[in-house]
Amino acid sequence: MLELMPKTSGFGEISSHHFNAEMFAYNHLRFVTELILLNNVNCIILLLVNSFINGNATAQFRFIHSEHMNTAFLHVVKEPDLARDLCRIADDFDILGFFHHFGSSCFAMSAMPAQILSAKGYQARVQACYGEIWKDNGVFYIGYQGFAHEGQKEGHAVCIVNEQYLVDFGLGTLKKHYDPDFESALVCEFADGAEHIAHAQLDNGADMLWRTDWISPMVELELRSQELGIQRILAVYQDFQRNRVAYLVKKVFAAPPLMPIPDAPLILRLATAA
Repeated sequence: MLELMPKTSGFGEISSHHFNAEMFAYNHLRFVTELILLNNVNCIILLLVNSFINGNATAQFRFIHSEHMNTAFLHVVKEPDLARDLCRIADDFDILGFFHHFGSSCFAMSAMPAQILSAKGYQARVQACYGEIWKDNGVFYIGYQGFAHEGQKEGHAVCIVNEQYLVDFGLGTLKKHYDPDFESALVCEFADGAEHIAHAQLDNGADMLWRTDWISPMVELELRSQELGIQRILAVYQDFQRNRVAYLVKKVFAAPPLMPIPDAPLILRLATAA
């Protein structure tokens, strides 16, 4: 029998009925730490086991929260299942450091969610485009012809889901060159055939447009050349799905980065994109 004594933390009181605990005893060690993942929540509970004798145990626990990514950008998604899946993917990318390491590689960061969502049964594809941010009669381009930053390729890419939504996880360039507080991800309604394929009003009052009247030939070339690297990164993502507890424990106790980083040339290769 596992007797749990709830404690109040900065996140409020947690009661024992919130989870099911399974005890692991290692060669009758007196002090055992068990880590449990709450269903659909990026957090863990540390059970500090005081004793384990003849199958009986007493324990104290404390709640450790892994901060969720701000997913307010998902408010436009009307389908609950898709909104949930996009929220989980964005959260997982954030936990694994994908936005940090590969956010400037729009090619990889459009191909990966497209593959993940396709595996879940959605219609998802990569769309080449470029972006404009308009504010106070000024414009900032992302991926437009002649406006690539040093070391980067012309062109931008996003993920289109169910021909209804544009998902842009490749906004790292905007964090570097436009606003360090820019969102890591945006989702907008998709409007194929219009003057622009998507539009978002940003918190700073600017308007962001995604356009396809010019498409860089580099997009298709880069998607092909990065395929091996993308699959290696997706392997890390899939491993995380199978071993969420181990990754989250590492996030609590280890310094970043959480993700097992591939070799440096791969990161450099994927980072040189719009």
